[in-house]
Amino acid sequence: MAIGKAQYGSLPFKEAIAFFRAKLNVPGERWTDVWKEQHNTAFTVAGAMTTSLLGDLRNAVDSAIAEGKSLNWFKREFKNIVKRTGWDHTGDAAWRAGVIYDTNMRQSYNAGRYQQLQNFEFWRYVHGDSRYPRPAHQANHNKVLPRTSPWWDVWFPQNGWGCKCRVVGETKQSLARKKLQVSPEPVIEMREWTDKKTGEVHWVAKGIDPGFDYAPGKISSSERAKLQAAEQPPLAERLPERLVPSAFSTVPGVNVHRLNEKLQELMETSAAPEVTQLSAFIKKHDLKTLFIKQAEMNPKAVAATKILADVQSYVGPLAGYHPMNLMTTTGYLSADGFTSRVFNHVVIKTNADMALSRTVINEMRRSVDAVVLLKQSGQPAFTLSDFIKRFNTHGQDAAILTNWLHEMGHQVHYKAGLPHSRLYDWLTTYGQTNHKEWHAELFVMWVLNRKALESWNKDIALYFDNLMKQVLQ
Repeated sequence: MAIGKAQYGSLPFKEAIAFFRAKLNVPGERWTDVWKEQHNTAFTVAGAMTTSLLGDLRNAVDSAIAEGKSLNWFKREFKNIVKRTGWDHTGDAAWRAGVIYDTNMRQSYNAGRYQQLQNFEFWRYVHGDSRYPRPAHQANHNKVLPRTSPWWDVWFPQNGWGCKCRVVGETKQSLARKKLQVSPEPVIEMREWTDKKTGEVHWVAKGIDPGFDYAPGKISSSERAKLQAAEQPPLAERLPERLVPSAFSTVPGVNVHRLNEKLQELMETSAAPEVTQLSAFIKKHDLKTLFIKQAEMNPKAVAATKILADVQSYVGPLAGYHPMNLMTTTGYLSADGFTSRVFNHVVIKTNADMALSRTVINEMRRSVDAVVLLKQSGQPAFTLSDFIKRFNTHGQDAAILTNWLHEMGHQVHYKAGLPHSRLYDWLTTYGQTNHKEWHAELFVMWVLNRKALESWNKDIALYFDNLMKQVLQ
């Protein structure tokens, strides 16, 4: 008889994995937005208000549950998500990552245990070895009740932040062997708890942290029906596709989420074809974006060395270049952005108080019209970004977007092989500098307001139409 090879190590907890993956994503501003047993069908992280950010966090939690990833791994992944998205979360990063990891891991485990324990007639409460034991939890140690007791609907662990209590299954035989008795049916005492933020009053069980007095894994028939009705494709297919997949940022108000929001607004105008092509170009060539502060562009500054490793990790190795060259330029004091033919990324200078959310897309589009009029009047603007800074509401914030488009325009020109256009007409003074700046300046206007560019010179608008087709082939 053949003997199978023994396997060592932990096995995937199928019930816990299934419980977590059945949840629906629910963006929430505060932890109380999803209350008690709603957590059985909803995944939320307080302050994660966008589906893309919530999706990134969910993928990390899913890997931790399904693959047994450690807390240290999750903290590193959490840090990467924060840097990649610019999420301005509350609390210390290590503490916040620990809360998200511990709560989701334990509740998924407990929900899996809830399903497994259905095969036992009796359940026994076991107090966990917490650093700061809760007297009410200690008092329930070795409490034995029938599986059908309503007490378990309230007291099934986790019963508070950091609670490590658990439940084990028992039979009549195991209880007799351990000399344990079934406990009398407990009275569940309740107390009032007021949400200080909203003033809302909740009744919660004494001894349990607010929001934890429910049984993880117990899903009512109505909730189960909702889940079945909401059968969805895999998470990656449900998340809205980002126009720009990623960006590294050290400024909370200037990040990949805000950038995508503004590009989406631009798409809702007549600029949809141009934005769609730019998005396809970025994805095809895997172009990266760095939004960093001026001090971080100075190779002699401490601020630059602090983010050096993270920048290199995001951008990737570049043969022949010192890592510092990935994010610095000799003209960092005056440059609003830069890129290079050998780079696969663009660098945009920002300030700590900037916010892309303040950008008014319609004003930016009208600015292209204004620049055309200035050229026609013989008083051309220096650059489109300079005009926007001076005459747009929150122009400094809006110029971040035009600077980014300008540098992406350089990348389009590079990937097309640096062609020299025979169309020498220009709209801004800076566009006269050389053929590279001509391309970058007019590319910004083509994306923002092709119609205005076409009104000035139809051949230039068609030139960029064909140039984009070329780089997307």
